[in-house]
Amino acid sequence: MVEHRPRQALRRRPGRLVALGAGVAAALALLGVPAALQARAAHADDRLQEQLGRVAAAQAAFADAHGSFSTSLDELGVTGARAELAIVSAGPDAYCVGAYDGATRTALFYSPAGGFSAEACS
Repeated sequence: MVEHRPRQALRRRPGRLVALGAGVAAALALLGVPAALQARAAHADDRLQEQLGRVAAAQAAFADAHGSFSTSLDELGVTGARAELAIVSAGPDAYCVGAYDGATRTALFYSPAGGFSAEACS
């Protein structure tokens, strides 16, 4: 025997499907957020490594000409987004330079002895 439902019961059902669909869409969007943030951070790391690499090349040229590393980005002739770069330390035998990406709050450091690192060098 076929059960007959009142028209009101049939009308409520599409609303439930819309709510379910919206919930599924929201869940999928939330799953995509961490992946997007990871991609953004990876891009920031690549950009910071490029900037630190430019400073490293400039430090090598400066040391060849002057016998020690520079503490000044101006002396090195480094241009560009300099607010994100800082020479942490420099001397006759070693240096440490840091870069920061404010959008992702990513900091990266470089020294010839330690290479690239998220930990500050000295």
